[in-house]
Amino acid sequence: MASPPRPPLFLAALCLGLLLATLAGAPTRPVASARAQGLAETVTPSATFDPVATATYAWSMPLSSTLTNTLTATPTETLFPTATLTSTETTTPTPTQALTVTLTATATPTATEKPSLHRLFLPVLFKNWLVASPTPSPSPSATITPTPTVTPTGRPPATNWYCDSLDGSLAIPDNVAAGISDSITISDGRQVAGLSLYLDIRHSWVGDLRVTLSHQQTGQSIVILDRPGVPASNIGCQYDHVIALFEDRATQATENKCASSPAGISGTYLPVQPLSTFAGSSAAGPWVLTVSDNYAYDTGSLRGWCLETTLVDTLPAPTPTATPANLPASARIWDISGANQAMPLDCEIRSAVDWAAYFDRPIGETAFFNNLPKSDDPDSGFVGNVYGSWGQIPPNDYGVHAQPIAGVLRSYGVAAFAYRSVTYDELRAEIAAGRPVIVWIVGGSNKTLVNGIPRVYTANSNHHTTIVAAYEHTVIAVGYTETSVIVLNGNSFVTVPLNQFLDSWSALRNMAVLAR
Repeated sequence: MASPPRPPLFLAALCLGLLLATLAGAPTRPVASARAQGLAETVTPSATFDPVATATYAWSMPLSSTLTNTLTATPTETLFPTATLTSTETTTPTPTQALTVTLTATATPTATEKPSLHRLFLPVLFKNWLVASPTPSPSPSATITPTPTVTPTGRPPATNWYCDSLDGSLAIPDNVAAGISDSITISDGRQVAGLSLYLDIRHSWVGDLRVTLSHQQTGQSIVILDRPGVPASNIGCQYDHVIALFEDRATQATENKCASSPAGISGTYLPVQPLSTFAGSSAAGPWVLTVSDNYAYDTGSLRGWCLETTLVDTLPAPTPTATPANLPASARIWDISGANQAMPLDCEIRSAVDWAAYFDRPIGETAFFNNLPKSDDPDSGFVGNVYGSWGQIPPNDYGVHAQPIAGVLRSYGVAAFAYRSVTYDELRAEIAAGRPVIVWIVGGSNKTLVNGIPRVYTANSNHHTTIVAAYEHTVIAVGYTETSVIVLNGNSFVTVPLNQFLDSWSALRNMAVLAR
């Protein structure tokens, strides 16, 4: 059979030209073609993926001691950019063809959404060079960069007590406006950042008394007490004795206080004029206390007094006044229960385990007690025999204060923080937010709350000075109204008149354990 005629040479050349034109002008699926031939591939992305996180900052109301603030992270994440692909391809018509592919991705950011378990799947074509969607983890994906902390160049703040226990009491002359004076001299010349005054005055009619504090170095003077009960009554408070701590963060004023027991004025109260008057001045030099009787017939004496000072090299900038919280008129936490304490002096432990149970952390009462450090300082550990008699003060059988309790709670994984000088608004804010508060009060019979007498105590083991009170007790504050506070005392809910609660709480300087 004869062979068919071959096409002319010009037809073969025409076909080859059409093929080359097709390869040059129609780069369809270039990457797949390149990979199929095992040719070199160069990919240059023009966009990268960078998750963006934001955080909101919530300032907690100021607390004394170690005021904490709260950071609440609200992470957001940018979705993958939408990529568009362009490519160019060049060929050389030789027996061994070299092909170069250049890919360019142009990113167009899209909307943002919160991280979730969903992943955005891109075409396989891109998976090797676009960053994959991060798999969410239990921890927040936001990265919060804290504001750098400025390290003080001077010495750290120092808090010290300076007391004059008076070898013999100083008699206060009856109805003599000049009264009597006593001084405490401080050698430390640093600036006053904080000041509290403790008074022990025995007098049969506290409405007669006027008390001032002066600093001779600066000539400044303030009124601490000015005939409490006057002018509401022209004779003032008729009860005995002033055994109290005066400080600016107290909740109640002194002038309207007058109790029949255990003293006319006992607890922690506001002075008539603020002690912050002395802020920024050098503490060095004599501090003079003057006590006078301003009405006939009743007399008394000054038994002792103390200054608690916080001193710094340079006074820090004033803290802005916090905006008062818009709190509801009443609030109540209902889903909490308690039990009576198992040992005579372990009320703090019982309150702690009931409080922890509310936050879903069950702890045994005995196990908790065994984990508490023991000390003659209640700010460091449990003082005395837990089976001892109630109503004493250290170093006798006593109990424990907030700081060791909070420490053991944290060891069990419960967020717990100890504070003093907690304000009533701060306590209400915690309850309104659904967080009960362990408070240190003075207990009475039948689970009542009563007034107490603060005492200045210094432990022998570490020379730490603190305020203690006989019949120290703890309850859990779980609710409030405009006129009362509801507490969980053992297994019972007790409604306490507001002023009585505040007086009892003030004896131990408004001490509390909070969940923040």
